[in-house]
Amino acid sequence: MAQPKKTLKDYLLPHSGNGHKPLFFTGAGVAIVISGLLLLHAAYVLQTLVVFTQTNFMASVLPGVLSTLTNDDREKNGVAALTPDPLLAEAAQLKANDMAEKGYFSHVDPSGNAPWYWLDQVGYSYTYAGENLAVDFKDSEDVEEAWMNSPTHRANIVKPQYTRIGIGTAEGEYKGKKTTFVVQFFATPRAGPTLGGGVGSLGAGTGQVLGAEIETLDAQFVSFMSQVAASPTHTYIYLLLGLLGAVVFLLIIALIAHARVQYIEVIGAAFVIISIVLGVLVYVVLSSSEPVVPEGSGATNTIVIE
Repeated sequence: MAQPKKTLKDYLLPHSGNGHKPLFFTGAGVAIVISGLLLLHAAYVLQTLVVFTQTNFMASVLPGVLSTLTNDDREKNGVAALTPDPLLAEAAQLKANDMAEKGYFSHVDPSGNAPWYWLDQVGYSYTYAGENLAVDFKDSEDVEEAWMNSPTHRANIVKPQYTRIGIGTAEGEYKGKKTTFVVQFFATPRAGPTLGGGVGSLGAGTGQVLGAEIETLDAQFVSFMSQVAASPTHTYIYLLLGLLGAVVFLLIIALIAHARVQYIEVIGAAFVIISIVLGVLVYVVLSSSEPVVPEGSGATNTIVIE
């Protein structure tokens, strides 16, 4: 006689059909969890050590992801969102390419050019401008967190005067290690033509731009998936925490539902799963590297007046 097909209820909840012992907390269940964790870890290693270093995936999705994260932080601080600016992104890309080619990491290049040199190279006229830099990272959310934890970089991100953002990335070597350089430019475009000027403490008046944008569900989904793919460490940690919470929740349900049943096997299986998940979680947290941001003054900003 054929065995009845197992259902999700058999694996997760205690009932008479499974002897009040969820199949999730058996030797077979533990084996499935371990296999799943191995596949998940393999995907994490593939993403961080192969996809990020051997392809241009990170460079293609990072600007959009960092723009989204920056606008999320601005919204949390009651500041209007920034608009992506192709010309500003072109300037950021020039600076990123230069750092990657010459192997330096600084707001001022080896020739002594300040960040605003790159804005001048693309003919960008502005009243306010700022720059954030990052290098040596494996996760986009780590970059944003590092900037937000630095007072000067945070000041650039939440500065209400800025209205535009442009981000450039480039692959290169820094201190003998292959890495991705990130340049984030902020600006407020000058209302009229540049009449020459210098650095001062006041800004000229700025124009207003009106526009409308409708973000479809498909666009939101693509944006979300890009953020997930560009933040493998955070995604991995969230999945592990979710699994850990689910195991504890299911164990509590099993124990409360049928406390009279001998649950040595169930408790033992749960202990093994929790120990493995905690071990992997600790490993991922301890092995993740913190992004490097410029020391000293950190982010730089300037105001140009006519």
